[in-house]
Amino acid sequence: MLDDLSEIAASQPAERALLETVRRVLRRPSGWVALVLHLSRLADRRPYHGRIARALLVEAVPRGGGEIHALSNGDLLLFCDAHEPSPVRLLERLFPSALISLWRLETDALDLIAYAAGRLTEMPVAPPPPTPHAAAEPAARVPELFAERDAIGPQMVAGLFHRQSGLRLIQGGMQLAFRDLTPDLARLTARAPEAEGAFSDTALRRHYLAALDPPLLAALSAALGSFSPLDIAAPRLEATLHLPLSLPGVLSEGFAHLAAQSRRAGVRLGIKLDLAEALTDAVALEAARGVIAEAGARFVLAGVAAATLACFTPAALAPDLLLLDYSPDLAEITPDAARLFGPRGPAHVALRQADSEAALAWGMARGITLFQGRHVEAMLGAARMLGCPGAQACTLGQCIARAGALEPAGRFGCTRPALLDGIGRSRAAA
Repeated sequence: MLDDLSEIAASQPAERALLETVRRVLRRPSGWVALVLHLSRLADRRPYHGRIARALLVEAVPRGGGEIHALSNGDLLLFCDAHEPSPVRLLERLFPSALISLWRLETDALDLIAYAAGRLTEMPVAPPPPTPHAAAEPAARVPELFAERDAIGPQMVAGLFHRQSGLRLIQGGMQLAFRDLTPDLARLTARAPEAEGAFSDTALRRHYLAALDPPLLAALSAALGSFSPLDIAAPRLEATLHLPLSLPGVLSEGFAHLAAQSRRAGVRLGIKLDLAEALTDAVALEAARGVIAEAGARFVLAGVAAATLACFTPAALAPDLLLLDYSPDLAEITPDAARLFGPRGPAHVALRQADSEAALAWGMARGITLFQGRHVEAMLGAARMLGCPGAQACTLGQCIARAGALEPAGRFGCTRPALLDGIGRSRAAA
């Protein structure tokens, strides 16, 4: 989950101004183009490159009217009238064409939103310090928290998980594809810093988190019909909800009860199983798959990384959706399509940890259309702000953090909470 970016927004006034301009221009995109000179990609960039490029763009502005934005990373962006001569050819005399992007806002709004969101999220953010009240809550030590699972009520469950969105990028637009509940390890370690070492060990982390299955299932069952962020049947939550469960959790009575409720409510769930656990018990996995299918849910396989592809074919487990974790290592390997995607193809693969434009480019080049990660959350947040009447009082980081929160306190300050569960009235979604 992307932490609150309010401090970054404050330290990047140029990027904040850009987002406000994008918001204003996309209200009436007809006749506008956005020209970006990506000087940040220029090797051995010198100060005079920016001065020369800016002078050329300034010369282009008065003829048709327009607006120039000089961003913190060195890029220059010009909004101008699409009917006026573009300075692209002039710029190409001085800079490689690969450094120049030209987007018609009537058709390429998604590219502009992704670019603007990327500029606000490219700086690393340190995790926030633990809040004072967190240490004072019951069951403050992580091992005790898991041992006394009956004491974990719905409110505490909402504070121990966060939600990310899966986005489908297709035909120049974006659609919500799924919601993904994930344990908030930062919150858990904040409750017991001495347990941080346990969470860094994959096997121990899986063992501890499995104890959250019963309270999570109970909280979701109790929240049905409450219209809270934990309500799986809320009308506004049209996308499939992915639940992180262990094999025993899928085979438990708690899941059987929730599955029956979801069927009656007409809600389809996705059950997210970790690959490492799925391979530990073939009998339990087969039983869990049967339970998932009977519940009308889909089998989602997580924990697939670049290293996995060197020794195993995840598609052999035939998941309904395979979650592939992006890393630069993926760009260095060239697995055949059958090993990476299986016979069902890239349509059944979602690229997780898509935290940058490079990750999206890697996935789209291989036919992947489903993405999840910080950059996706930034794109959704920017799109929501473009269609939100109260956006002037918020930062992009605040909007992202509130959309991921499952507890009311995490959403405090939002004047349009219904938009947190949707894309918003973005031109890119049309």
